[in-house]
Amino acid sequence: METLKGDCQICHRNQIKYTCPACSTRTCSLDCYKIHKERDSCTGKVDTTKFIQKSELTENPTHLNRDYNYLVNVGRSIHLSKEDIREKAKNILKRARQDNRQDRKRFKQNEAEEDKRRLSVMQIFPHNPAVVVKRENTMIVQVAPGMQRAMSNKTGYDRKSNSFTWTIEWIVVDVTGNTEITKFLSYRLNEQLSLLRAVPLNVLKSHGISETSQLHFYLKNVTNTPSNSVIELNGEHSISDALKDKIVLEYPTIYITVSDEAMASRVVDASRAYEPEHDESDSDDSEPDSESSESSSSEESSDDDSESDSDSGPEESTAKSTVSIKVDLGEQSVGDSDVGN
Repeated sequence: METLKGDCQICHRNQIKYTCPACSTRTCSLDCYKIHKERDSCTGKVDTTKFIQKSELTENPTHLNRDYNYLVNVGRSIHLSKEDIREKAKNILKRARQDNRQDRKRFKQNEAEEDKRRLSVMQIFPHNPAVVVKRENTMIVQVAPGMQRAMSNKTGYDRKSNSFTWTIEWIVVDVTGNTEITKFLSYRLNEQLSLLRAVPLNVLKSHGISETSQLHFYLKNVTNTPSNSVIELNGEHSISDALKDKIVLEYPTIYITVSDEAMASRVVDASRAYEPEHDESDSDDSEPDSESSESSSSEESSDDDSESDSDSGPEESTAKSTVSIKVDLGEQSVGDSDVGN
């Protein structure tokens, strides 16, 4: 029979190497440590809120290290939070400065105000968001500064490469077109790249897609007319040509699928997608208004005709009718007096 000579509190065979930070259980290996956590329902994390007597705190240096590490982690969290807030504020102020500058030629705000596509945008976004037009007449709807989509947008002119770059959100869907397999962002894509070359192959390969020739691309319809619709794109076209005369929300969202039938029921032409919706109730209300206006106009015309007829008649007829009425009233009054007598 083998004699147990180890100091490990789990297997009692090997020498101890590790100490649990939560309950100070001493183990020899990772396997014994996992057995300890499962058997004793131990979290393995130090409880920073546990009360410790002063005498115990001075006797065991482990408790002092616990408090020290806790304070270090708190300080680090505060430092990271400040850096995060400072970075976000920098991006927000950057967007504000870009919006206020009137000399930025690539932010064609005047053209955006006169663009007919803005009517469709105002129907979907009633808060009247900022809209700019870039590159090949691509309309960009800007969300409020500080929102996640605005923070992640890196679209703009790259001075190092001397070219315009786009941020694109890729969504890979299955052959049915109903289930999203994965979603990821690509930053600073040159606008001259074709869609087939712009999409990252390493991400697609991790999901079983190895050939780009079988890929089909569809742009998400921001105006959502009709509902849940997409616009088909040609993978051979460059990013700038694919986004020509389109509308995007901060940056384009492009669906990727290997089946041309997956999104067939949702495909809509761009000209139809960006047409403003007309409210049927308004048209129905306008019909009775038109009818009432027609009837009022007809009544006015009939009144005018009657007035013109009365004006064209002889004055003697009017005088005679007045006299006859007076005579009749006179006779009526006399008759009443006679009856009274």
